[in-house]
Amino acid sequence: MNDAIINKALASFVPALLLDLNGNLLSANDRARGLVQLPGGNAGKVHYDHLFGERTGIYWGALLATLQNGLKACIELAGRSGQWTAWQLLAHNEHYILLGQESTQPDKLFSHLPLGIQQFTVDGFPVKSNALQKEIWGPHHPIFIQPGYNILRDPVYRQIGLSQLFEEVVATGGPVKKEILLRYQEFAIRDAIRLSPCFYEATVFPAFNQQKQITDLYLLLQECTAQKLTLMGLEKSARLLDSVVEHLPIGYVQFDHHGFMRRINHTHREFLKVRSGLQYESYNIMSDPFARLYGFNEMFMTVVTENRMIRREIEVDFSAEKTYTDLSEVRWMDYTLFPLRDPIDKKTIVVALINDITDKKLEHYMRTELQRNTEQLHLFFDAVDMGYATLERDGRVNFMNRKAAQMAGVEIQPGCNIFAVIPEFRTPSPFLDRLAQAMKSTVSESFSSYFYRMDKWFDFLVTPMRDNTVSVFIRDITGSRKLQKELHRANSQLSKLNRNLTNQNQQLEDFAHITSHNLRAPIANLKALMQLHNDSEKETEKEEYLGMLEAVINKTDETLNDLVNVVQIRKETDIRQELLSFESRLQYISHVLVLEISQSGLQITTDLQEAPMVRFPRIYLDSILQNLVTNSIRYRMPGTVPTLHFSSRKEKGMITLTAEDNGMGIDMDRFGSKLFGFRKTFHKNADAKGIGLFITKNQVEAMGGSISAESAPGRGTKFIITFKTE
Repeated sequence: MNDAIINKALASFVPALLLDLNGNLLSANDRARGLVQLPGGNAGKVHYDHLFGERTGIYWGALLATLQNGLKACIELAGRSGQWTAWQLLAHNEHYILLGQESTQPDKLFSHLPLGIQQFTVDGFPVKSNALQKEIWGPHHPIFIQPGYNILRDPVYRQIGLSQLFEEVVATGGPVKKEILLRYQEFAIRDAIRLSPCFYEATVFPAFNQQKQITDLYLLLQECTAQKLTLMGLEKSARLLDSVVEHLPIGYVQFDHHGFMRRINHTHREFLKVRSGLQYESYNIMSDPFARLYGFNEMFMTVVTENRMIRREIEVDFSAEKTYTDLSEVRWMDYTLFPLRDPIDKKTIVVALINDITDKKLEHYMRTELQRNTEQLHLFFDAVDMGYATLERDGRVNFMNRKAAQMAGVEIQPGCNIFAVIPEFRTPSPFLDRLAQAMKSTVSESFSSYFYRMDKWFDFLVTPMRDNTVSVFIRDITGSRKLQKELHRANSQLSKLNRNLTNQNQQLEDFAHITSHNLRAPIANLKALMQLHNDSEKETEKEEYLGMLEAVINKTDETLNDLVNVVQIRKETDIRQELLSFESRLQYISHVLVLEISQSGLQITTDLQEAPMVRFPRIYLDSILQNLVTNSIRYRMPGTVPTLHFSSRKEKGMITLTAEDNGMGIDMDRFGSKLFGFRKTFHKNADAKGIGLFITKNQVEAMGGSISAESAPGRGTKFIITFKTE
């Protein structure tokens, strides 16, 4: 059917191929088969890109986009015999036809130019390019694979200025040339990938029709990377040399072979305080009176005639020169003159390097005086009752007085390194770290340190000196440190005694309050029963009153025993603590209460991974856990399986243990303030004494912790215990 369509539409001698929307070949006549070297039979699964795209660089997407944009979509292809065929794409219903037209004179100049060339429409759409241009773009460039690509709209080429060349040619009608940084190429150096710039000379010129209208635009690209990089290197070297000379820390003056000044750098202009606007090019070292006064002309002639370097240190009074400088001081100057040969005219150039050494001369004088003063200072330090040493930054000793040598306990000669000869300095220690840091510092550092071998405390002051050495002052503070230690120990004991007294006073107050509150009623009952006993005349009534007296006395004795236990807990703050596992102690309590747990059906679960251990008295922790377990059994909800969940965590430097049950709960609004009170009960259990939580609270607080509760009637109770970690 496809062959019928082609034969009906075209003469059989016109090469034609039928393709679908995706570029797949549907059919081809015999003439077309021969030109594209297509085997006989059905076309099969052959694609346009295989027949044309890979050979021309113009792929199906780009060709189809050209046609859809209303432009002439053409390609050229050479056969085996070298004959060229021009193919044009046309739309045919839902298909596309490629019609071929043989050309006996292909554009050989376009194909074989030694530089990249590409044809564009006036609007910027690509038409064709030679092989070299395709290599420049690369096979994956959007110009070949992106349908409807337009070079005028490409943001990259607008940024580098290539697109503007096309617009300028359209506007002026003439060719335009410009060097552009077209792209970067990658190259590997060992394991690293480097980017290298690629510069091209881009030329865009127009093609005109007979009406002198621009019909096409041509882009020529010729690589000029090597020349560009060479020129940039030369310019960079010249700028670098100029910058180095201009910012040398010493004066730089250049003379020609006649003695005329060719250049003076910024450093020397600043030093001489050269007047603004002065034409120093007219200065000649041979004729200037000031130069002749100090023999600079003779130095110049020696360099020129003998072709050798000459150097002199001269004390110069610049107040004698009034024309070229505002400097009016006497300065010591170091002059170095040497010859160079001009690479262009081969004539001698004389360069003068000029350095102000006034400070150096002054420093030499001061160093001499300093040495004299240092010797006197050493004599002084040998007489004082304080260790003193001067050291290099690396630890070499310049001077050490007698007292410092005595403190060191070993003989130390100048030039020795203290880190090698003093035993305490051979082992890393906090003292060595502080000393090394102080010796590197630029400000004075002071610190104290203890030496075990000598059982001595010393105070050190390390001060940096202007000559990059350090002075170390050493003072024996062993006596004052021991007094401070004794004083600190006495203060600590006094503070502990005060805390114990305060705690005992508080215990006495609490004990008095609890005693008065809990013993007043039993004693009143005892008095009343005794009065009734005494007033009764019947023996049976007296025996009955005696029985009642015995019951009250037993209850009072139990209360007193509980109070004694609580006071003992508050008193034993120094009870032995050990590192305990919550899980192991809970297993121990479960074995102790195995019968109660079994009878009640209590289910105990844990989540103790975050904080599995705590440092606490074993007897206290067992008592706390036992009270929590027995409470969850005693106050369980009728008809419900009782549960108790323990969890632990670390929070703000403390360890928190929570115990949450599903029991009867407590009305915290009514009883919250009394929950941990002595002999306080909130349910009508016959075995409730109201002493367990009171003892638990005292055990926790005696070790510096705290306990709180969250509860509501019928919703269980959650106890939160915070343990002190130190």
